[in-house]
Amino acid sequence: MKLLTYQYRFFGPRAGMKLDDEVVDLTALLGCSEVIPDIGALICRFDDPVAAIQAALDSGAKRETLPLSAVSLHPPILRPASIRDSSLFEAHSNGTSKRSGHTTPPIWYERPIYFYENPNVLSGPEAVISRKAGSVTLDYEAELALVVGRTGRDIKAEHILDYIFGVTIYNDWTDRAEGGREVGFLGMHKSKDFAAGFGPWIVTMDEVIDRWNNGRLDLKVDAFVNGTQTTDSATGDMYWTIPQLFEVVTQDSPVVPGDVIGLGTVGGGCLAERGGALPYLSDGDTVEIRIERIGTLRQYVKK
Repeated sequence: MKLLTYQYRFFGPRAGMKLDDEVVDLTALLGCSEVIPDIGALICRFDDPVAAIQAALDSGAKRETLPLSAVSLHPPILRPASIRDSSLFEAHSNGTSKRSGHTTPPIWYERPIYFYENPNVLSGPEAVISRKAGSVTLDYEAELALVVGRTGRDIKAEHILDYIFGVTIYNDWTDRAEGGREVGFLGMHKSKDFAAGFGPWIVTMDEVIDRWNNGRLDLKVDAFVNGTQTTDSATGDMYWTIPQLFEVVTQDSPVVPGDVIGLGTVGGGCLAERGGALPYLSDGDTVEIRIERIGTLRQYVKK
């Protein structure tokens, strides 16, 4: 299933499901007396949202639909309780470190590393983002992200699939110069507090589980700036596995339904890795990130 959060004219936001070229309203389909405002609320409200939706579809429950072209899409989860972003791809880590004159820190090879991002700057498809004041080093970062479906803590690797609800596209917008001043090539905190792209929908795990291999999801990743391809990559070569990351994330710390966990930028998934061969983003640029089985997240840099 492809689950999204939409708005139609002045009505919304509301949780919906993409069905071909239409949006099915989930509040109506599931017979809820209170509006389900986003997919985060859906995950919290139902123990098994996918089963509940499928049962409603199979039963012939009344469907209220709109053309996908007639609605605007929000981030599928409007305000996650937390966003954690990690760094699982050695090609990206080494590529950005070498280009900026740094080296990958030893801890990168000791365990999966991650950090918290700002859930208050999340934006969805077709959104316009503003660069940091005075910035001339705006970069995109193409990532696959996990969406948590259950509350858990100290989760062991063999159980993590029980906790992953689905996957989506994450654009970890970054100001490279600011990141370099703070913590070298990792660019973790102030360089990433101004914008984050998320969407266009969440694809439930049953649609990608056939690409799961030894704790890794293998999906094609491409990115385009103003229609020109700038990333040609995939997620299958992650150095650390998703179960290894999940064990570290949940050690002594809970995850809750709707939490977002980015897997990190894929190799070649940004402009900084190109060593000046490609310019940083300019006002008015269009950035598209496409991930196989999910779709396209298109956003714009403010003119």
